[in-house]
Amino acid sequence: MRWDMLLLEMSVAASLFILVVIGFRTLLLHKVPKMTFILLWGVALWRLLVPVSVHSQFSIYTIVNDLGRMFTVQESIPLAQSSPLSNGGTVNIPPLTDSMITPTVPLEPIASTSPFVLAWLIGFTLCALSFIIPHFRGRTNYKMSLPIENDFIQKWQKSNPLWRKVQIRRSDQILTPLTYGILRPVILLPKPIDYTDEEQLGLILTHEYIHIKRFDTLKKALLAAGLCVHWFNPVVWLMYFLANRDIELSCDEAVIRTYGEGMKPAYARALVHLEERKSGLSPIVSHFSKNSIEERIISIMKTKKISKLAMLLAVAIVSGTVAVFATSALDKTEAAPSPEEPVAQIAPALYQGEASAALMPIDLNFHKSDVPQLIGQLIASKYKAVYMDNEMILRVTNDNSIMVSKDHGAAWEKYDTDNVDAKDFADWLLRNDPIPGYSMKEMQSRLANGAEVKHIRFGNGKEMYVVIDKNGVQIELVQSEKIASILIDGQRMMITSESLPMRISEQMLKSFFDLLASSSILTSTEAEQNYSSKIQYFKEHDEIFTLTN
Repeated sequence: MRWDMLLLEMSVAASLFILVVIGFRTLLLHKVPKMTFILLWGVALWRLLVPVSVHSQFSIYTIVNDLGRMFTVQESIPLAQSSPLSNGGTVNIPPLTDSMITPTVPLEPIASTSPFVLAWLIGFTLCALSFIIPHFRGRTNYKMSLPIENDFIQKWQKSNPLWRKVQIRRSDQILTPLTYGILRPVILLPKPIDYTDEEQLGLILTHEYIHIKRFDTLKKALLAAGLCVHWFNPVVWLMYFLANRDIELSCDEAVIRTYGEGMKPAYARALVHLEERKSGLSPIVSHFSKNSIEERIISIMKTKKISKLAMLLAVAIVSGTVAVFATSALDKTEAAPSPEEPVAQIAPALYQGEASAALMPIDLNFHKSDVPQLIGQLIASKYKAVYMDNEMILRVTNDNSIMVSKDHGAAWEKYDTDNVDAKDFADWLLRNDPIPGYSMKEMQSRLANGAEVKHIRFGNGKEMYVVIDKNGVQIELVQSEKIASILIDGQRMMITSESLPMRISEQMLKSFFDLLASSSILTSTEAEQNYSSKIQYFKEHDEIFTLTN
């Protein structure tokens, strides 16, 4: 998937989670510990910055997909009408007529930078500079601060040790207390503060020490980074302001729990006396009064002892919200049909627009009972797909490298690929391959859900598109002349031919199973058994297959 599309997907997914958190915050801000929302904002930040998804059956996306399957009616056709085979072992795709064939229009690889990327780079740069410049200007001013010689502060600091060395300094460049620095934190106190008021001074120092112990400066820097990356998303801006506010509310709550509820009036008065003035303050340092004074005072006065019910509610909110809204849809692969049960074949989702088709091979998908086992053995190996024709053999490895051999496997060469836009490829498939060797509906769904498309040219008019996503790979072959080939990937085994009845070379089939054995997908015994089984199957259905030497 292109990184810009991945960025948009991450932003949209995180937005839903953020909106849910905002809803809980509105309803339960004063009923559960404030740390509840700090944890939830941390998960939201993870969703914004880390392109890793955790799949869950409880995910809202899994639920939506399941509901979609329930209300989606798939057209099926009886076996007797869809295939000349009496046992339903294969699906025969009829040959293309000359009137349907039009010249192939190959896709062009992505080469230029999209306008979205340029706009994002400009916005990211401006947003980052709006944080970095004030911060470094502030750090320059902070360096002019002086150590404080105060007996109470020195005693307080000795009685509250931290593993990181903390400096407490005084500056005439600030109006409210603040903390900056992560590994070597510094607490800056404004010069005009009343250093004889030990009660107020103790509250201020406790507040700033809690910021330091919780690495709140780092949290605010990461929030700023998330905002810069997703500057185009208004929901992320809302998250940034609320998360910063919740950091302060949680710190206030910790101060009250340290001193006891009897200190709430004194602490509220301290906030009023130190009413913040936001102008000129860096957005990635921890301030004593960074956010709304009114909300903080209300929160302080409503702070109570945490009950077991409140703790259980907080745990339920965090675990439930993360499980449902922070996870991705669970991969659900359909179980292979048992050989005893007849299964109706799904009709291909044909393109109903202007009829056109490229020079695609006539193909045949296997649904025999042995194919799921063979696919399972392929998945367990280090390969995702194996392809063979009379000109070359190809393997797609687990790291999505494409290895090609043109001398029957004696030597392998890694081929470079071009990336193709998935949307363009989806449109191209509808125009040029209306009768593919797989469900068009399924392929379009894979492309819409972030599949990556790689393109490779082999010369002589032969091209290949490799569709890659978390479910595996599928290969689309384009060639000027229809030639016989054999393919197996994570979802199908397919034989292509140039005409009906399908001409299958016994030697090619034997070479294919030898390749599976040499690739450690099958043992030599398993390869021989599979080969013999296929030959027998083809002989029993000679109205469709023609075996050649």
